[in-house]
Amino acid sequence: MADLSNPNAPDSSLHAAIHLMDSALGRPIRSWQFSGQPLISIGRADDRDVQISDPYVSRNHAELRNQCGQWSLVSLGRHGVIVQGETIAEIPIQGETTFRLGSSGPTLRFDPRAPHADNRMTMMFDSTVGENMFELDHSKLQREVAEIADGDYFLELQRRAQQLRQQRQ
Repeated sequence: MADLSNPNAPDSSLHAAIHLMDSALGRPIRSWQFSGQPLISIGRADDRDVQISDPYVSRNHAELRNQCGQWSLVSLGRHGVIVQGETIAEIPIQGETTFRLGSSGPTLRFDPRAPHADNRMTMMFDSTVGENMFELDHSKLQREVAEIADGDYFLELQRRAQQLRQQRQ
């Protein structure tokens, strides 16, 4: 529910997903989940929400904007955005929408009704994919390793290992 006391506060009920599609197999090869974010930027630049390194993707290629509960897809890049074979400048999104970044660029699928993913896991596995494809959350992995390395048990193990090394010498 939106925070009506603060018009700039993110709407926590906004849940959406963007999937980078495998053009040959028609299935997602990478996904991004968003919650409470009314503007999603797509492009090649490092500061984009969905960053895609591809020569047909502009640094700031497109945006998905939610205003008053309605999503729209806006083309910003020089190669354009193609929806159902048509180059668009801006288009309202009613449901799941597939679009291409430029005539030869990657295909993305936007799902404005995606359930919010439970991102407590370090590794996620999609059992609907026939092959062993998984995604590792590197930032969560680094946080978990840091928590372990700073823990009393690990520090005690390091002290004992140091004592054993000293005894061998």
